[in-house]
Amino acid sequence: MADTADNVLIFSADGHAGAKRMRDYLPYFDPEIRDTVADLLTQEEQDYRKMMAPDFTSRAEEKEPDPAERLWSPAAPERFGGWDIDVRMQQLDSEGVAGEILVPGHQFSSLPLFSVVNKPFEADLRDAGMRAYHRWLADFMAGGDGRLYGMADPGPCHDIDAAVRELTWAREHGFVSVGAPGIIEDPTLPSLFSDHYEPFWQACVDTDTTLMVHAGWGFPQGRYQEFISAFLATHLDGQEASQMMAAQQRLDDDAREALQKEFAESPASPFRLDFGPRRLLWQLMLAGVFDRYPSLRFVLTEVRSDWVPMTLQLLDSWFEERETPLTMRPSEYWARNCFATPSSIHKVEVEARDAIGAERLMLGIDYPHPEGMWPDTWNWIRVAFDGVPENEARMILGENAMRAFPVDAQRLQAVADRIGPSPRDLLSGSENVPADHVEHYHRRGGFLRATERVDTEAVLSLADEDLRLVH
Repeated sequence: MADTADNVLIFSADGHAGAKRMRDYLPYFDPEIRDTVADLLTQEEQDYRKMMAPDFTSRAEEKEPDPAERLWSPAAPERFGGWDIDVRMQQLDSEGVAGEILVPGHQFSSLPLFSVVNKPFEADLRDAGMRAYHRWLADFMAGGDGRLYGMADPGPCHDIDAAVRELTWAREHGFVSVGAPGIIEDPTLPSLFSDHYEPFWQACVDTDTTLMVHAGWGFPQGRYQEFISAFLATHLDGQEASQMMAAQQRLDDDAREALQKEFAESPASPFRLDFGPRRLLWQLMLAGVFDRYPSLRFVLTEVRSDWVPMTLQLLDSWFEERETPLTMRPSEYWARNCFATPSSIHKVEVEARDAIGAERLMLGIDYPHPEGMWPDTWNWIRVAFDGVPENEARMILGENAMRAFPVDAQRLQAVADRIGPSPRDLLSGSENVPADHVEHYHRRGGFLRATERVDTEAVLSLADEDLRLVH
């Protein structure tokens, strides 16, 4: 794609955006429902502020916060790139990031009624909140000079024709991807094997919209709030957001790292990397979606990727030993239809690029999350991609995203040539990256973790369960 003289195009396939205050969404609701939702939005914001996710920076206890480091204080600053478009574009420029996919919400932002971070709401209110968020984000992206692209929410999907209409609206207003149905666990919905969703899959192809799943898919509303409240009550004496920073700064680095690990990996945690989003991979295969729509693109985001090679090996063996409706091996569907965006990419994931597919792997900066790569993106890349051939690094850092999403590659390369790093600057090795930076990447994002050991029995058991649903 890019000539070797061009700067490296860095595209983040996982960024996050959300309004500063819940009332900022109110003008985007349909007029006839604003009075109904106004108090609900106020209450949601109050509840969210009381249980904002803990600060897990690895800053030393005695060190004052560095304004350039991260802004992880529970009292969100007045100017923050999650909702301030000027700040966001300045910070993208400083990181050399040409463009982003925007996923709903961030650590300082609740969402208007439709997300897993909300308490339970009826489907009609979730639908209204989803549409309000889409319209807010369309306005936000309009200030991004064609560099920001939205991920739409699929909505409740009870009325699939309404879901298709909203998807069409979103695609016409700067969105290039849509979440897979079932983001909110809803036992009243048909399974993904049902033909109920056929118009939705068809609309994805007709509108050239990429299907996407992000961490947190498949949780019921209310679980997030219940877990955070219980976690804080157990570990931080029930302190509210205004007290959390001081409480955590009293922890030494080992205790803080252990707390972060428990926060992310507790069986009850909505942040735990479980089989929910991953299971979609073979469910879409079994449902025949990729057979009927061979051009459909499917992206797994922020659910890591080191599990992919072993999982595909298991599924290929499973395919050979079972009678299934699949017309190709699972690894062949992966190579044709699928991509992975392991946000804040780990070193082992880059090392496994051949097994994952170097042409299937993408970068997620995860701005502005605390585990994300900014504000040291270039050094993170220098370490993670040390020794990687330039052509492969270019694919993963940006070029693959030009195939995975219907974005303006020419425009983004022009931006990269203005703000991005040269290959010599970015891909010349990691010898000049301070060791404490790498340690910090690991503390906040698991950068040096070993390759995940895939639970063979669990994968095969779930695949068999799904196969029975098909039959």
